[in-house]
Amino acid sequence: MKRFRLSLLCLIALLPFDAHADRLGVVLIHGKQGIPGQKPFAYIIQQFQNAGIMVAQPNMCWSRNRIYDRTLPDCMADIDAAVAQLRSSGATSIAIVGHSLGGVGAIYYGSTHDGLKAIVAMAPGPAPGFTQRPVIVDTLKRAHDLMEAGQGDVVQTFTDFNTNASGTGPIEVHGSARMILSFLDMTGPANLVADTSKLRAPIFWVSGTRDRSQLPRAAGFDKAPANPLNRYEQIDAGHLDTPDKAANDVIAWLKALPSN
Repeated sequence: MKRFRLSLLCLIALLPFDAHADRLGVVLIHGKQGIPGQKPFAYIIQQFQNAGIMVAQPNMCWSRNRIYDRTLPDCMADIDAAVAQLRSSGATSIAIVGHSLGGVGAIYYGSTHDGLKAIVAMAPGPAPGFTQRPVIVDTLKRAHDLMEAGQGDVVQTFTDFNTNASGTGPIEVHGSARMILSFLDMTGPANLVADTSKLRAPIFWVSGTRDRSQLPRAAGFDKAPANPLNRYEQIDAGHLDTPDKAANDVIAWLKALPSN
C-alpha cells in the first residue's frame, strides 16, 4: 500500500489561465533512478510555471526508491493517475514529457493512449548497442532462464546500466525477471523504435550533440507516423542537461500546437 501511495505522488504547480484558453497540463517523467523534483528538472519546471502550464510529476516505477517494482506496461498506471489529477485540476489538454528512460516511457504511453496533445522525448534512452553491453547480456540471459524455469515473478537482484549524476556504469536493481525484461529486452515493450512508430500524437524529440546515448534521427524520430507538427531538434547538451537546455524550445512548441 505504501508503494501504491508513493506511485501516486505528484507535485502540482498551477498558475492562472485565460478562461477561454486551452489549459495545458504536462506530465513530467524523470529518468532511471530519478525522482520527482530532481535537480535536472529545476529550470524546465520553473519555465513551465512561468508559461502558465500545469505540471504533475509522478514517482515512476524506475525511480531510485522503486526500481523496478512493476513491468513497464503496468507502470503506465502512474501516468494515468497524474493525467487524472491534472484534469481534475482543470487541464483541458495533456502532454507527456519525459527525459531519458522517462522519454521511453512517454513514447510508450503515447503509443498506447489516445487523446493526448503531444509527446516530448528529451534524450530518450537507451543507447545504441545497449543490449550488447556484457552486463546487460548476462542480465537478459539470466532473466530469460528464470522465465523458462517458471521463476519469472520471483524478485531477484540484477545488474543494469545507467548514466546519472554519479557517472556512467553498472547499477544493482531489484525486481522479477518479468519486470526486468519489460525494461531491458528490446524485443519487448521498451522497444523505442517500435513504440515511436505507433505514436498517436505529435512528437518533439530532443537530442544533445554530446550525448552518446542517443539513437540517430533516422533510427528513432523518423519512425514516427507522418505529422506536420512533429519536430526533431539537436542541441548543444549532454545527457543530463538536455531538459534544461531544451526547456524554452519545448514550451514554445507546445504553445504553438493547435488547441484541442
